[in-house]
Amino acid sequence: MSLDSEDEQRKGNFAIADSLNKESIKKFQELFAIDSSHPGVRSALGHSLYIDKQFQEAIKWFEQTNKVNGEMAANYQEMGLCKINIGQMLAGKADIDKAFAMDTTKEIRELTMGDLSDIGELAFQYGIDYTNQGEAEKGTEYKKFSIGVLMLAFDYDKTRKDIALKIVDDAEKIGDKETAARYKIFAEPLTKNAK
Repeated sequence: MSLDSEDEQRKGNFAIADSLNKESIKKFQELFAIDSSHPGVRSALGHSLYIDKQFQEAIKWFEQTNKVNGEMAANYQEMGLCKINIGQMLAGKADIDKAFAMDTTKEIRELTMGDLSDIGELAFQYGIDYTNQGEAEKGTEYKKFSIGVLMLAFDYDKTRKDIALKIVDDAEKIGDKETAARYKIFAEPLTKNAK
């Protein structure tokens, strides 16, 4: 069900993917109740909870699997992303750094950049939504958080001019001219092409 959920997500069938993921969480919980010594259940449950945006609960399961089954890069990567999602940037970065030290492949970095970009874009949209609902202060905080996440992503991969351009655009939208100017240098070939 978990794999089917990911497949449906890739196809754009988000409601089906969500339903399958929720079912997989129930099945992993049942498996854990039957056999708590199963080597993959904690990690799989943490992953499914992460996908379901149950970040605090996912962190708990990733921490358990790292203690019981040994440390794995994928667990640290998703645990770091969970922590970032709940605003724990430094702790999340530390976990991602550990994941990158354990797994030096290009694949884990690309996946992480995609996830960080998604977190940043979603947070900025939340900021817009809060502002439109009359909660300007909360909206601004989400937008600043979004830019911080994108800055972290760019720090990990300075070849991602698209991320630098997004930082510039979002910083300009909130009036942060200093950040926009700092990242405009990195996005310059894209900004020239856009004109």
